[in-house]
Amino acid sequence: MDYWKSKYKEEAWDYINSHNPDFCLLNECISHSSQNSAIHYTTKNNWGNGVFSKHKLIEHELEFGRVHPDAISCADLNIDGKDIILISLYGKMINGNAISTLHRCLSDLTHLFYKKKLQKWILIGGDFNADEALDEKQRNRAHHLFFERLKDFGFYDCCKKFNKNRVRTLRHKHSQFPWQNDYLFAGKKLYDACISSDVIDDPNLYEISDHNPIIAEFDFKQI
Repeated sequence: MDYWKSKYKEEAWDYINSHNPDFCLLNECISHSSQNSAIHYTTKNNWGNGVFSKHKLIEHELEFGRVHPDAISCADLNIDGKDIILISLYGKMINGNAISTLHRCLSDLTHLFYKKKLQKWILIGGDFNADEALDEKQRNRAHHLFFERLKDFGFYDCCKKFNKNRVRTLRHKHSQFPWQNDYLFAGKKLYDACISSDVIDDPNLYEISDHNPIIAEFDFKQI
């Protein structure tokens, strides 16, 4: 959300609430009174990443903690009789590098991914600050390997399910390249239940954030 610099904080929440979402996975944001429940990890100035919902959330305790506490928020949600694990994942930049943060976060979450019954009902989303296009620029495969790890753990890209071509989620003021920094990955059950995943590129939102939001819909009758 680029929230800590934005002058349009209330407008951002107004936009989110206009969609009446069951839950949100948000990064670079602060809490808001419109949200009935939140699992929110913050850094300086009270901004961070979190899971927000109009339904009751219960924090999912990680067995081995977090190397980067403000990069992972993990919550349990029961909705329509289904127990879902929601993970808001932020590619925290350290010395200009987010990929090492992401790899460490996956390691922190590995014990969850090994539990196959749980893994199928996990949703991971956020501003990863990762893009395989960076590998060519940086002359390595670190970003590719991160996404391959997600796939190997049994997660599927919800955006690619409905968009064969690359989708731009970041409008960087110093680059015209169509960066994709934001993602939504799901375990098999949730992926099968995903009936739409749209990246909203609306000029009316450009002053609110330099990211394009991802809005996904799930229908549990599909599974």
